[in-house]
Amino acid sequence: MNWKNWRKPSVSLAVAALLSTQIAGVTGTASAAAGDVEVHLLGINDLHGQLDTTSIVSNKPVGTAPILATYLKQAKAKYPNSLLFHNGDSVGASAPISSLERDEPTLEWLNMMGFDVGSLGNHEFDQGIAALKAQLNGGLDPKEGKVTHKGVKFDYVNANVIETATGKPLIKPYVIKEVGGVKIGFIGLVTKSTPSKVAPSGTAGVKFLSAEEEVAAVNKYAKELQDQGVETIVVLAHDPASTKEGATTGEAADLAKALPANSPIDVIVAGDNHALANGEVNGKLIVQAYSYGTAFEDIKLMIDPKTGDVTEKSATVTSTFQEGVTPDADTVALIKKYLDKHPELTKPVGTTDGSVTRTDAYNNEAALGNLIADAMRTADFGDKAAPADFAFMNPGGIRADLPKGDVTFADLAKIQPFGNTLVKLSLTGAQVKQLLQQQWGTNADGTPNTKTLQISGLKYSADLNKPVAERVTSLTTVDGTAIDPAKTYTAVVNNFMAAGGDNYKILTEASSSLAGPIDLDVFYKYVVDTFKGGAITAKVEGRIANTPAAGSEKPDTDGPATGPSTPATPSNDPISRADFVSDLVAAMKLNAVTSAPKFSDVAADAPYADAIAEAVNAGLIKGIGGGKFNPDRSITREEMAAVLAAALKGKLPSVDAASVLSAFGDASSVSAYAKTPVAQLVQAGVLKAGEPGSFQPKNAVTSADAAAAIQAALAVK
Repeated sequence: MNWKNWRKPSVSLAVAALLSTQIAGVTGTASAAAGDVEVHLLGINDLHGQLDTTSIVSNKPVGTAPILATYLKQAKAKYPNSLLFHNGDSVGASAPISSLERDEPTLEWLNMMGFDVGSLGNHEFDQGIAALKAQLNGGLDPKEGKVTHKGVKFDYVNANVIETATGKPLIKPYVIKEVGGVKIGFIGLVTKSTPSKVAPSGTAGVKFLSAEEEVAAVNKYAKELQDQGVETIVVLAHDPASTKEGATTGEAADLAKALPANSPIDVIVAGDNHALANGEVNGKLIVQAYSYGTAFEDIKLMIDPKTGDVTEKSATVTSTFQEGVTPDADTVALIKKYLDKHPELTKPVGTTDGSVTRTDAYNNEAALGNLIADAMRTADFGDKAAPADFAFMNPGGIRADLPKGDVTFADLAKIQPFGNTLVKLSLTGAQVKQLLQQQWGTNADGTPNTKTLQISGLKYSADLNKPVAERVTSLTTVDGTAIDPAKTYTAVVNNFMAAGGDNYKILTEASSSLAGPIDLDVFYKYVVDTFKGGAITAKVEGRIANTPAAGSEKPDTDGPATGPSTPATPSNDPISRADFVSDLVAAMKLNAVTSAPKFSDVAADAPYADAIAEAVNAGLIKGIGGGKFNPDRSITREEMAAVLAAALKGKLPSVDAASVLSAFGDASSVSAYAKTPVAQLVQAGVLKAGEPGSFQPKNAVTSADAAAAIQAALAVK
């Protein structure tokens, strides 16, 4: 029997390694000595009170506080010298189990877990300074006066929010923690964009330092820490950052560049944009671990106990996959306590026949898109104004369909899980038309990149055979009145779009902007008020009428509902070792194996088992020792080089590896096994620098980079 045609019954497979690395970045100023103290800083950012929210990563369930707690507790048990921190937005834009209790459940969980230090995010300001202080210090929450906070049992730090009445920092700017006999200083920052991310009432009574003032503050407090004998310094900066194609960019990276090259700052932890960051900028290690408890960072510091200096630093970001992981019992009990208090969270808010979906939302009008946009347009911004003229919803923000049958609040939360704030903008009719034109982008390779906005309050026709500037052939309100290019209209979008996300850059030029409620809260209220527990209905109404481009195929409406991954273009998310091998094997059309894979962590019924067996047989991979392959770990650039070089055996030039690698400032960090493969592939034009002057061998490979490298390798082969 051919083992490839056999699949045993599905079972729950343990995660190959509970703390398997998703991405690793390595840097250092000196070699660690035998007497150095190894410290691990275990952290999260942007939890947003998602205590019971399951997310999907690589088609696997991930997250929830009970799962995250298990990962963190096992990591703490593994390392004798560790500290636990969070980097802002732990509360705000929260799941209902937390938000209905003014986020006290999340604060209770942080206390229960024994966090050592935390920082402020922009969402900590959502309800104003009085509410923030009540959460941190304890006391009656000012909103509705129904919840009394117990206060947090660990230190919060922030250095760039100043109380206008006193001219002093809102909370202490830094704190010193001692572990393993060494001292570590933590300085806190929050994104300077906070005033534009929350309602004006949220920041009343405080001001935010400018970029220049912020750098001066960090330098000042770093000097104060050094005066107290602290040489290891971490900035908990709730500033956005992301690492893509080997380059780390964003506010946190800008901060690193603005600091002196010899600054005592060793690490900057980023946040806010829910992205992955793990890279070095100007000698500072920058790390961010996505959001919602779907991952955590493990920052490893080797510290000289005599000088207090960091001799080596690196970080891993680990996804909190649920499979094979036992939820933490204490956290489960905490969640149950609050679910019992709010049974409405598990009660149906209505029913559907299964037709309210996001199918083809990236290209055309979708029933669920209409429902969400209609809800957005009715949002109450507290300005006593009539509903907005229009609403626009980006298709990438619609993350699930309404299920057939009963619909609960939890189902609505899966559809809009980001906790985005709605924003009311003032736009001219001409700007509205330009916004629609920005739906039709182009990828780097010239292929279309369409992100069709789901709309309410207007309708339009578009001829996709015409140039983008001429594509909108008709633009009216729902009653057929032509939209006046010179007239000003109000439009509701989410804060991601308002900031120019998904290339909707015209929204940043709105003449006025008003931050409002959370999108999920608005969606929930609209469903409850409109359908009153009965059938939830929505349909495609002809709001968008597209004339398809000549030769384009009709979308497959029988396939799965359109989601964030619908566009057939590689993403900038890290690709796993298993997925990279699967893509390469498919591209090489290997099909010669009749025996199962040999690795202990690759089950015979795993979706990638065939490909891994083929790769072993072809001599492309050998595993990583201990009889394992670590299929779920992200593949690094140097690992990819080794696999591709094996695939191109006999086709690559002979090279002087040292000579080729001398072009990269980080050549010494390329592992010995990868030096020749990297040099050969660089010489052959298959691989290039991660960023100018550096190869960045330990950085994770993105899906887009993997696709490009495989294509280039096949051209050589």
